[in-house]
This record gives sequence, structure tokens and C-alpha cells, in this order.
Amino acid sequence: MVVGLLFLVGVINYADRTSITALYTLLKSDLGFSDVGIGAIGSFFLWSYALASPLAGHLGDRTNRGSLVIWSLAGWSLVMILTGLTATRGQILAMRVLLGLIESLYLPAALALVAEYHDFATRAKAQSMLSVGQYLGMVVGGTLAGYLGEQQGWRSPMYVLGGVGLTLAVLCWRFLPRGSVGAVRVVSQEHQKQEVTFLQGIRSLVRIPSFLVLAGGGVLTAIGAWIFINWLPLYFRENFGSSLAEAGFLGSSLVSISAAVSQLFGSAISDAIAKKGVYRRLWMNAILILAAAPTLLTFVVTKNRTAVMVALVLYSAFRNAGDLNLVPLLCDVAGKQRMSIAIGVTNMLNTLVGGAGILAAGFLKSGFGLTSVFTGIALILLLDAGLLFIGCVFFMRRDLQRTLPEQTLTSQLR
Repeated sequence: MVVGLLFLVGVINYADRTSITALYTLLKSDLGFSDVGIGAIGSFFLWSYALASPLAGHLGDRTNRGSLVIWSLAGWSLVMILTGLTATRGQILAMRVLLGLIESLYLPAALALVAEYHDFATRAKAQSMLSVGQYLGMVVGGTLAGYLGEQQGWRSPMYVLGGVGLTLAVLCWRFLPRGSVGAVRVVSQEHQKQEVTFLQGIRSLVRIPSFLVLAGGGVLTAIGAWIFINWLPLYFRENFGSSLAEAGFLGSSLVSISAAVSQLFGSAISDAIAKKGVYRRLWMNAILILAAAPTLLTFVVTKNRTAVMVALVLYSAFRNAGDLNLVPLLCDVAGKQRMSIAIGVTNMLNTLVGGAGILAAGFLKSGFGLTSVFTGIALILLLDAGLLFIGCVFFMRRDLQRTLPEQTLTSQLR
């Protein structure tokens, strides 16, 4: 029940945050957005999301996680409706900031809620279903927004998606299991003074080398991921003359559908590997990120649309099958009392740097073109793979010994 309902929330979550990318052409003509202004739409959302994420993670460890998910869903759905009522560029940007603040509450609480019900044997598969929902949301949101935008203007997708989200919030209020309350508190009454504060949680995490490796790896892949999410629809519109609906579909589906499929198969492999040693998830991550890098050289080798589409599918499949290991590893390294805040901090870093990448791509687009920007992501992936290999060799096994339950050490660290 937890995984099924959060899957649906994940669909709406990413549909709401990414659907606007299919409407950039309309926003340029209707409200006069420039390329840099278009980049700011994505960046402002990600920056507000980033700055709020650590506190959102802390709240996820101190409050009822299921309720936090529901209120977040209702809040950002209302913001989507309000976005459809805006009339100026400044109002659009303000709504994107508000959307980021409210959506930040969702993911740390949702992933930690899943982790409450699934241990290392099924955690990657369960958590990957939320990612599958998010990727499906990108496809649904981009395609729906492009279609409705061409037929009725850019405002109508905001109203439709907001209304669906509010309906789902009511459904979740009735059926979503809430999980534990105040998970960060020690259960025993005599140990209640050991409650972990926000700053204590942050300080304890940054002292774990493997956490820093996982956070750094997530940041490096997030740069490319958010650039593609934000700019691919416009790339197909400008380079191949696609309609808004087709550009919205291709710009979201190529990376999202391949990511969803790779999540399903990759998570099963990850959980099987974890039974022989949880640390092996990081080896899987590093190898697949390394395999993803060369696929992006296609952008400079050919202008053929089919070749570009195949390259994007391979890139997304390798990258996502690798990165699906990050959240289960974060949960194991951080321990139960710090799971949400660990996810919140890494979310902050990913989206903060991802937002900067989106804006940088907007500046570079006029001088070098999106083709060069996309190719440059290959170099970032190589750096990411190198960092992960360092974590594999020097840190992960040692850090897991500090946090995993003693009864599972024999099977997970051998």
C-alpha cells in the first residue's frame, strides 16, 4: 500500500515540476521569456527546493512521514493551480520558488517511509518504484502539457495537474499508512534526552566519508540529469522541428522510460548483490556511471535524430541503473535515525548544483549550442565514476560496519 500510493504521488510530483518545460515556446511568445529567463524557471524551482531540503529531511525524521507527504502533495497541487492564474514573468518565477519549497517536503519523507517497511533485501526494488513513478510523471506531464498547450494555451495544463493532485491527496489521506511518528526519537523513556537535533544530524553525517562520496556522486550526475530534463524538449523543437506535443513527449520519454525500465531490472540486481554484501551496490553504481559517459559523445559525432535518441536511451539506462543504488546506501550508512535528513541533504546538493547547471546551459546555449552542452556532461560522468571507485576501495565497507545491525553484518559485509 505504501509503495503503490507513493508511486502515484511520484507521478504527480514530477509531472508538476517538469511539465512546464514543454511550454517554453509558449512562454517565450506569450510572456517574453529569453533563453536565460527560461533557464531561470528551472533554476529558481531547484534552488528553493535545494535550500528547503535539509530542513524537510529533518521534519521527516521528527514528524509523521505519511502525513507530511499528504500535506506536501495538497500544497504543491494548489500552487500549480495558482501558476495558471499568473500574468507576468515575475509571478511565474515566484510560483516556481513556492513549488520548490513545498515539494521539498515530499521525497525525504517518502523514501524514508518506504525504508520503514523494507529492509536491505527489498529496499532497492521498493524505493525504485517511486523513481519509476517520477519518470512516468515526466512523460505524462510533458506530453499532456504539450498537447493541452497547443490546443488551449499554457495555463490549462496547470489547472488539470493541480486538480488531479488535490484528488490524489484526498485518496492518500484515506488509505496511505503513516509509518512511525518522531522516528528520530529513542523509544526508551530514559533516553529521551538523546533526541537528535537538526545540526547534530548534519554534523554526524558529514563525518562519515561514505556519505560524502555518495553525496558527491549524486551531485555530479544530477548536473546532467537536470540539464536534460529542462532543455531536451526545446532541443527537439529547435533542432528537429518537432511540434510542442512531440517535443514534450520525446524530451521526457527517451530518458524517463529507459530510466524506469532500468530501475525495475537494476533494482532487482542491486538487491541480489546486496545479499552478498551491501557495499557491492557502490561497485555497481561506479561501473554503470562509467559506461554511461561515452554514449553522450554521439551528440558531436552525428546530427541524426535516431542516433541521438538511441544515445539518450542508453545514457539514461546506464546512469539510472547505477544511481538507484545511492538511496539504499544512504539509508544504510546514515542509520534509521538519520535516513530522512541524509536524503534531504543530498537532495539539497543535487538540486542546488542542478539548478546552476540549468542556468549555465541557458548562458552557453547561445554561444555554443545545446549539442556542446550535452556532450560536456560526459566529462562530468567520468569524474563521478572516479569518485565512486574511491569510495568502493577505501570507505564503504568500514562505514557500513558502524551502522548496520549486528545480526546482519555476517551476510552483508562478507
